[in-house]
Parts: sequence; C-alpha cells; structure tokens
Amino acid sequence: MSTGCCSTHSENNLQFFCSDCQKPACKDCEHIHECYQNQHDVVPIQLQTEQNAMKLIKIAEDIKRKLEESLDSIVANQNQFETHLKLCRCAIDMREKEIIRKVKEKSRELKSHLDELDKNKDEAFKKQLEDLDFKKIQIDSLKASVKSIMNKEEEKHNLEKLKTKIIDIKDKLLAADIEKCSPHSKHVIPTFITSAHLNKLMDTEGIGNIVTVDERFNVAKNDRSITVTKGQQFVVDVSCLIKDEECKLAATLTSSSGEESRPHVKYQGNGDYRITSTCNIEGDWKMKITVADEHVKGSPVNVKVDKLGLVRTIGKISDYIKGSHQVSDVMAEANGCVLVTSVSKEILRFNQSGSFVNKLLTPEGTNAYRMHRMSNGNIVYSNLKNCIFMCDDKLSTICSFGKDKMNLQGGLDVDENKRILYVADDNKHCVFKFNIDDQSMLGKIGSEGTNAGQLKYPCDVAITKEGNIVVADTENNRIQLFNADGKRAKVIIGHGEEDGKVVHPSCITVDADDNLIISSQHKVQLFDKNGVFIRRIDHKDYELLLPLGSSVISYKPRRLAVAYHGSNDIKLFNY
Repeated sequence: MSTGCCSTHSENNLQFFCSDCQKPACKDCEHIHECYQNQHDVVPIQLQTEQNAMKLIKIAEDIKRKLEESLDSIVANQNQFETHLKLCRCAIDMREKEIIRKVKEKSRELKSHLDELDKNKDEAFKKQLEDLDFKKIQIDSLKASVKSIMNKEEEKHNLEKLKTKIIDIKDKLLAADIEKCSPHSKHVIPTFITSAHLNKLMDTEGIGNIVTVDERFNVAKNDRSITVTKGQQFVVDVSCLIKDEECKLAATLTSSSGEESRPHVKYQGNGDYRITSTCNIEGDWKMKITVADEHVKGSPVNVKVDKLGLVRTIGKISDYIKGSHQVSDVMAEANGCVLVTSVSKEILRFNQSGSFVNKLLTPEGTNAYRMHRMSNGNIVYSNLKNCIFMCDDKLSTICSFGKDKMNLQGGLDVDENKRILYVADDNKHCVFKFNIDDQSMLGKIGSEGTNAGQLKYPCDVAITKEGNIVVADTENNRIQLFNADGKRAKVIIGHGEEDGKVVHPSCITVDADDNLIISSQHKVQLFDKNGVFIRRIDHKDYELLLPLGSSVISYKPRRLAVAYHGSNDIKLFNY
C-alpha cells in the first residue's frame, strides 16, 4: 500500500511517523534519526495510517450511535406525546361527562321540585274553588232572606238586624277571600332563575385548559403543594436535565382573586433553580413556572397562605397529670407531635391537632423541666436539680452532665458542630459549657452583675447559626448576645413594656431563618438575629398567661408552640 513520497527525498516513500513531532519521514530523513535518539514515539507510517483510520471509524461509529440515540429519543418522545394526547382527550371526556352528570342531576332536582309543585297545585286550587262555592251558597241564602223581608211589611223592622248580620258575615267569612281576589293581592307562581355562576365559569376557565409541559424541567415533589403563613418567605426548587447552561425560567404567582406578583428566580448552577417569594394576602395562590411559555413538570404549584396568629390550644395539662403541675416547656418531634413537660416524671405527647397521644416517663428520681432535641433524636433535659440528662427517644438515660456543679439549671441548647452543651444556671448567674461527647465541663459564660457580659438569674440560652450565644438575662430584663467564644457581649434587646422590649425573658428559640423568638413575662415576640423587632406573635389578651418554653413545630406553614404557665396549656401560633 502506497503511503506517498517524501517531500525532501522524492525518490523515497514515506515509511515512518513521529507521534511527538507529528511528522512523517523516509529512511533518509535526518529528523527521524533525531526522533529515535530523543526516544520519541516513532511508528511505521502504515501503522499510523491504520490507527488514524481506526480513529475515524470510531468517530463515525460514535456519531452513528448518537444519531441512533437521538432517533430513539425522538421515537420515545413521539410515543410519549401520543400517550399524553390520549390521556388529555380521556381527561377532557371525563371532565365533560362529570359536568354533564352534575348538570343533569341539578336539572332532575329542579324538575322534581316543579313536579312537587304541580302535584300539590290541583288539590290547592280545588280546595279554593270549593270554599268559594260554599261562600257563594251562603251569599245566595242571605240574598233570599233579604228579598223575603222586603215582601213582608210586618218583618221590615227586622231588616236592620239582618243588615248587621250580613255585615258581620262579610267581615268574618268574605274579607280574606275578597282580599285574595284583589288585583293587588300576592300570587305565588314557580319561576326558573338561571345560574350566573355557570356562565361566569364557562366564560373564564370552562372545564379546564391545555398546557404544554417541558419535561426537561421538574419541580421538587415536596414543593408542588405547600402551605405558608402570610408574609412568610418560601422557596420552590426546580431541577433541569441540562446541567451546563442557564435557561430562561420564569415564574408568576396569581391569587384566586386575580392579584399577581413576580417571584425571584435564581440559577444555582448544575441545572438547579431556586424560586423565592412571599404572599401578603391570605387564600389560595398558584405559581406558574414556565420556559419559553411552556409549563415545567409540576407547574402550577399550589400555594395556600394561612393567617397569622392563634391556630389552636392544647390542654389543660392538669387534665392529664395529677397534682398542681404547671406546664414548663414544649418540644417538637420529627414525627410532627409535640412533647410537653411540667416539672414532673410524666412527659405528655400530643399531635398538632391537639389530641392526646400518650405519656413518657423519665427515669426514677428525675423529672423534666426544659428540653432540647438533637438531630440524632436524643433528648437533653434539665430537671431543676443539680444534673442534666441525655436520653434516647424512649427516655432511656444515656449519660448525665454537671452533677454537683450546678444549682438550679434552666434552658439549654446544643451546638452540634462544636459538640458543646450550653446550660443556663439562674442561681449561679452564668451559662455552663459541657463537652457533649465525654461530658466534661469546658467552662462558663458570664458572672453575677448588671454590666454587659454579666448576668442575673439567666433562664435560657440559645445558639445561632453563626455560633453566637444568646442569653435570656432574666432579672436584668434584657437579652444579651455573646460571640462564639463567650468573651465579648452586647445587649441586643432591652427592658420595656412596649413592643421590641422584654420584661423578665424566660425562653429563646432560634428558628430556621436565624430569627429569635423571645418569650417574656408579658408577650411572645419575633426578632431578627441582631435583635431588631419584627412583630408580636401572640395577642395582647394573653399578656397575663406567662409564656415559658417554646418550639417551632413546622416551617411550611411557619408555626410555633408556646407553653403558657398561667393558663397551663399549649398554644399554637402561625407567625
């Protein structure tokens, strides 16, 4: 097989190829000898030609394979399209039949009502005619009596008496009937009034509509139908099969009454999109998500917007625990239930609808005051004595912390990243720190006093996402924020009766948005992580009920459970 002549030595055929230099050569070419000396990859040119041919064949085969895959994809899409066409036609027929069935049912109901009226009218009219005939006979008799008197001179003196009798009969027997027969009397007749709502429905949505769906995009299953509270920011995630480029994804929110808003759409990279929005009007909304005017799979998203404020009340706790125990804390469980403590051996479990589920018992010699649930399901709880307990979800003790080191411990929180347990001790005016793994004490935050960084009877502690430590400085009537090492502190919420201030704060809860929920003697309030007031969560009428522990039990909708010491119950709020 000829491989061509050397450009330098025209009498020689090309025999070699250097892969490093990407040059062909004959046996007399000097550069090929240099290539050998430099240990380049030199092969016979025929082999190189064969290798190049094989590469071309492989490229051709790859192209053919991709074309076949595209063909298969087109056929599959065509089949899927045909299937969806059939499904849509079937769904339209079913909807049409359903509407026709309902219209026919309503028609039968209306006609049945007419039949009932028709059935009763003959008897009613017959009775009226019989009454009229009877009264006519009475009138004829009276007329005959009058004529008889007129022909008898000796009885004319009785005419006045007969006149009185006739008038009396007229008043008693004829007045009502004469009134019924008056041109101004009321007639009852059947009338059919057509439904304006049906016409309005047919003029707007009819029986539905056809939309095209881009199957490359997909709304996350958990985001296709969500419930949020009024003003709550929510997120809808959308993924795409195309990972290497951003597409024009658009979203529109529409309420049932026609209000519209434009959510914020952000491309996260790798085919993932995040749509963020809020709804400030209660009711049902729909989020339409499209690409080039085509819906994505899972669009439209149904969004139900709940009102803010009290949802329901659970308890009273005294109905379930004997004695004078008062509710002290509430904690959400992963299964949606809530656990309730009351400085007792018994921890009550309720579902969110308010129904009692069962009781859990703490180990002998202990009771539960304040609680915290860790991500692995373990529960850490204080018991107003000199020890903190960690147990599993069945309340079997795993370990304890701080025995004989604390005096009267209150609220607690765990920084699971740093493996540190924080416990507020109001008798020792500080927050203790423990290693969650070996139970060793790591130190304490704060000392007794009124200056920044000092504490007086602190009741609770919470950890923000940034690792900062928030302390309910109860007797000083303030909330303090310590940095992660506990050495620098500042007052972020001060003392006062007005909104944005606190009186004897008793509980701090940090929600998923890093907001602070503060229970104090007179109210439950929402602040951002820097202590900036957002809103009051409970109602002013609850100010004497003494809110204590609280727990976020849901984020869609955003819902809070609060233990009220004064009323001895649990109240659930949308916030």
